[in-house]
Amino acid sequence: MKPLHVFYAFIGSRLPFVFGAATLRPPLFTRVPTGAVKPSGWALDQANVQANGLAGHLRDFDSYVNGSIWVEGGSIEYSDMHEAAPYWFNGMVSLAFQLEDKRLLGQVRSFLDWTLDHQGVDGWIGPESFVANATIPRIVWPRYLVLLGLIQYAEADASQTERILDSMHKFLSLVNTIWKTGQQGQPSQGFQFDYQFVRWEEILYSLQWLYDTAPRGKESELLETMQLVRDTGFSWKNNWFTDTIFPKAAVPLNKLNMQTHGVNTAEAIKSEALAWRFTGDPTDVQNTFDRLDMLYTYHGMVSGTFSADEHIAGLDPSRGTELCAVVEQIFSLATIYSILGNNTVADRAEKIAYNALPAGIMHDWWSHQYDQEVNQIWAQSMNPSPWVNNGPNSNVFGFEPNYPCCTVNHPQAYPKFWSHSFMTDESDNSLVHVFLGPATFAGTIGKSNHVKVNVDTLYPFGLTFKYTVTASRSFSFKIRVPDWAKNSQSTIAVNHAKASSLKPDALTSLQTVRASAGTTTIEIALNAPLEIGSRMNNAISVTRGPLVYAVELSHNTTVAPGLRSAQALVDVERLFPNAPPQYLTPTDNHTQDNTLLPTTEWRLAIDPSTLQVNDQSTHITSMPYYAWAPGAQPVSMSAKACQIEWGLVSGTASAPPLSPNTCVGDAFEVKLVPFAGAKLRLGEIPTMRVA
Repeated sequence: MKPLHVFYAFIGSRLPFVFGAATLRPPLFTRVPTGAVKPSGWALDQANVQANGLAGHLRDFDSYVNGSIWVEGGSIEYSDMHEAAPYWFNGMVSLAFQLEDKRLLGQVRSFLDWTLDHQGVDGWIGPESFVANATIPRIVWPRYLVLLGLIQYAEADASQTERILDSMHKFLSLVNTIWKTGQQGQPSQGFQFDYQFVRWEEILYSLQWLYDTAPRGKESELLETMQLVRDTGFSWKNNWFTDTIFPKAAVPLNKLNMQTHGVNTAEAIKSEALAWRFTGDPTDVQNTFDRLDMLYTYHGMVSGTFSADEHIAGLDPSRGTELCAVVEQIFSLATIYSILGNNTVADRAEKIAYNALPAGIMHDWWSHQYDQEVNQIWAQSMNPSPWVNNGPNSNVFGFEPNYPCCTVNHPQAYPKFWSHSFMTDESDNSLVHVFLGPATFAGTIGKSNHVKVNVDTLYPFGLTFKYTVTASRSFSFKIRVPDWAKNSQSTIAVNHAKASSLKPDALTSLQTVRASAGTTTIEIALNAPLEIGSRMNNAISVTRGPLVYAVELSHNTTVAPGLRSAQALVDVERLFPNAPPQYLTPTDNHTQDNTLLPTTEWRLAIDPSTLQVNDQSTHITSMPYYAWAPGAQPVSMSAKACQIEWGLVSGTASAPPLSPNTCVGDAFEVKLVPFAGAKLRLGEIPTMRVA
């Protein structure tokens, strides 16, 4: 991370640093409105894969969305959190507008209409009408998610903007009253309030969006509410992300709490970046970068994520990471980047989006894992499981492996990643391409500059880009250069001129091109050196550009009906004793669970000096429809390998044996492929002893 003094050198002259002032400091960059960015190329195929997969059909048949108490005629939710349909709405709005898909647009519009048409007279959104003198207050938490969906909808559909703003103002005024009068609920009143207690940063995002977009003279109330929810929530800054408190190893079963929880952590990493906007406290910025350093130093995986098989789990590559934690990290890191602009934060968001995220979902997007492993030698039910407290089915690619939260939450990942891929810099009315990949942008920069951008690239599978930029007037177009690409062999050519080395700004990592009125073409070629990293027990990681490479393990697949979460079904029967029988079936007849077992030896070590790159990306112009399917990626590697002694622990591969390792047989060649293209793999690889 850039040290704090570098951060202030960068933006100190641009932002009003008045500690504790009654104002909301602007973010460094502003995300463009939902719908202004649309995926193209392989990313457009991926969006369609998602729309045609499980995510795009949850409203059709998933009992926790289709039958949710949040929708007309619904009657259940999977827990006291009441979050299933709100998660779905938050994830589906962007995708619907990015694809302009009539079916999905109709579904999110139906949810919007029902929610707004039935808003309470007191401003309350959704189910749980007010009950005077109730012993348990209404839970606000799932409304955080609905607000995030409303923000996206208001940006994407101007015909609904004012209606949504009216609703948000009514509800957030009620939130102010709830917190001022202590009616928000306390952790002692139920686990749902414990989650709300630690997830206060999620509502800060919506409060700040409303302040920035249409405060309607309520700036003081909005700022007061921000301060209230922070002050009454858990202090991640003072009571967790400190050198003396934060755990530096896997947390044992008897030490688990809300702070060790992986999804809570993934959401919380942005809390002080958001708080800094109203505190102006430089230690909020410092703690943001400190927590990222601590989290990924002591629990980071080579795939970009941190380990958290429900709770943070150290550096062992056989420990898992919950898919919801992967998804939430992408959104949190994108938010941090928009506020603070640190290049390593954006690099990590890309790394997660192009490695950990697709690794945990089958390439057709119809099944997913609850917990994925970096060293994943099979994907099957494991009992006892290697996770700290997750169930044995967590590693299966299924419908509801372990719990339904990831079923309803995974859809937000790519659509919101794409939505954040372009941002504006309002200090000079420039447009910034932040998260690299194929996309189009169309919108107004500044007050009246009509700009369109088309990005033609195979990235992350290829490293060349062709930008076509049209504008009604001249402006600065900026392209973020990843840290790994900052070398003399990364080049740029503008309007077909001779290519020259990229020279991004030393502080911002942005390459600026002055685009003229009319059309400007920009061609970029990034050079990605092969990087060999040192991991646990001297195992290695292999990275090239944004992609991590793993030893591919061939496998067979066995399918079974989509198993539903037994824990959730028990809770449904407890909470909703009159639930319709069709919502309580033990399996789902629309989906399948996939068990993957290896058909090749997995106890392997390689000689990293023999790694050879096979890059065919310059010989193709498009990706297969399923970009993350086995064999679909145009870059692979080979290396000399051999079998070694390597055992099992808790039903999965033990931590990598200390390298270098003695071979127990003859050497042979293995193939390394992009991490997410290998559903069974070794991503942190032992090395072999070389004579």
